[in-house]
Amino acid sequence: MATSLKFIIQSVIQAIYPENCCICENDLIRGESFICYSCSYDLPYIKNSESDHNRLNSLFTGRVEIERVYALLNYQKGNQVQTILHTIKYKMRPRLAEHLGKLLAQQITVESSFDGIIPLPLHPKKERARGFNQSQAIAEGISEILNIPVWNNCVIRNTSNVSQTKFSKYDRYENVRSIFSVKQNDSLKNKHILLIDDVLTTGATIESCAGELLKSEGCKVSIATLAARI
Repeated sequence: MATSLKFIIQSVIQAIYPENCCICENDLIRGESFICYSCSYDLPYIKNSESDHNRLNSLFTGRVEIERVYALLNYQKGNQVQTILHTIKYKMRPRLAEHLGKLLAQQITVESSFDGIIPLPLHPKKERARGFNQSQAIAEGISEILNIPVWNNCVIRNTSNVSQTKFSKYDRYENVRSIFSVKQNDSLKNKHILLIDDVLTTGATIESCAGELLKSEGCKVSIATLAARI
């Protein structure tokens, strides 16, 4: 089944049938969206403060030149944030990803003046298997709030690298080396890009993609993720 058709069918199903909280699985009440008020209150939000931005930016210090890093939630193994990310990716919940993208957009300063949003691409084989790209859904939510276009065809993923969850830090960098290529480099000249992923841990994958984007003359890159480990 085509990826777009899977996405549409899942979105229709989610719209028709009553939903449960994606964390505690209790029925949602009127006014709640995807996460109940109780679980939402307990989530480890990253504050939109200069100190938190400095901590996020420091993840890339000496590695690749990133203008600004934004994240909504603090990811730690086994916490509620991991449950949310697994629900999005493995239970095919694009509308949840889009909803959280809208919340993430509220962390992003409007004075940043981004020219376009680029979701971190999946390899076509993996996207067909999963049914959608979670970074794409997040990007659509951000785009709706900030009114910034999503550019889907600028970056391609050359290889379908294996999961990095059990790799050492060094092996993660080796696993993602040269896995991205940028198309239409001239169109990115002097542009400020907001690069989107779902989670930032070592940053190896998104660093690889950002490095390719920065080869375009005058291009600047900022990063936004639903969750980051800080």
